[in-house]
Amino acid sequence: MLLLVAALPVEFAGFRHLQRCDAAGTGWMASVMIRGRQALLVANGMGRQAACAGARAALDGSRARAIISTGFAGALDPALPVGSVIMANSIVCGDRRFGSRLPSVRPLHAHTGTIVTVDRIVRTATAKRRLAATGGRAVDMESAALACLAQERGLPFYCVRGISDVADRDLPLDIGRVVLPDGTLSASRLLQLAVSRPGRWGGLVRLWRDARVTARSLAEALDQCEFEVP
Repeated sequence: MLLLVAALPVEFAGFRHLQRCDAAGTGWMASVMIRGRQALLVANGMGRQAACAGARAALDGSRARAIISTGFAGALDPALPVGSVIMANSIVCGDRRFGSRLPSVRPLHAHTGTIVTVDRIVRTATAKRRLAATGGRAVDMESAALACLAQERGLPFYCVRGISDVADRDLPLDIGRVVLPDGTLSASRLLQLAVSRPGRWGGLVRLWRDARVTARSLAEALDQCEFEVP
């Protein structure tokens, strides 16, 4: 059994035939088949703490034998367009570096490289350029914690992310302002923020469209992957 961990359920929206199976300690859980193997999908909120808590609860209640950090990521490399997929061969968080396996079978169009894990959403193109100087090709908020957990449990770790935000463009709103303490998004806060800045509605529509495109391409890529487990 595989354990796939993302931040939000929308990041799993590209999968079909999901079976909901919520469990204590996880915000959202479902199961799906990936290349004939059962996989648990967990979305427990944004950030390292939420991801690690959800993954621990799922591992304690299942027979999962590999952890896969997945969901959306922001591009640091301008060569990564919306909807592209990157598979990490390493994860960097501050001065720590974690190894990440590559699937033994993976889509030919998938990119590989280092993913940087940070504590806050990287909103501006300027901030992305600074992070790119570390050698990272993409950025997320969860993978380092999941890599650490996999190391602690003696489990294989993989990281497969879909690019929903390109390197040379600012996010239309400070999404960090609508994140609740549990790592989920507040729809009411998002609406209030959007209404207060009506000139950015177009950017929000684009963000939602890009998320849908990325969720589909990410699910398609994961369906083509072969993850080796003990």
